[in-house]
Amino acid sequence: MTTYSYKITFTDSESIMLEEALEMMIRHCDSEIAKGGSAPYYSWLHSAKEVKKRLHSDSQMMSTSSFCND
Repeated sequence: MTTYSYKITFTDSESIMLEEALEMMIRHCDSEIAKGGSAPYYSWLHSAKEVKKRLHSDSQMMSTSSFCND
């Protein structure tokens, strides 16, 4: 199997949306599997959970509020 590596940058808003979309995908796959579905739901479920685990693993703060008193 061929493997690719991707480096992607998300804004805070995009990251929040992506996390919610992954949650929706996980719920959808769980629901379809509970109804007797198999492929591709098991694969999608596994992928969504893996992406969600790594979503914030390499995040870096790029800026802060000018109102911080640090």
